[in-house]
Amino acid sequence: MSQYIDEEGCMAESTMRIKDLAQAEKKLVLLLETAAEAISILSDEAPADQDTNAFIHDRADQFHELAKRYFALVNDIQFALRSHTHYLTEEASITSSANKIIPFKNSVLGQYKELEIWTDAIQTISQRIAEIKSIATE
Repeated sequence: MSQYIDEEGCMAESTMRIKDLAQAEKKLVLLLETAAEAISILSDEAPADQDTNAFIHDRADQFHELAKRYFALVNDIQFALRSHTHYLTEEASITSSANKIIPFKNSVLGQYKELEIWTDAIQTISQRIAEIKSIATE
């Protein structure tokens, strides 16, 4: 481990970034688990021996908490990846020589697709919430 520490006792920049990327990878796994858990909550049916309204209210609360966790994880992961991409660009690890073009600098296609995906996701979640509310009011 001492090979990764400089003279001042600080960890090398690259070592810290690799550790940060490992944490982002763990958050990505947690993100997928959270999404799966939220989807499973939406597909559950109320047990026959339980009050349906209470069950729906409980599931809606659980889904809301999972959605908050999901979006927090998305923000954390996105921040980490953008930070590292920016760092690599600044350090010229991702070169911008005369013959090469960095696609993410000149294109907004990725951001457009991301916006499209999130818009669809929000629409789907809104529909599910409306379904849950309509079931709760019956």
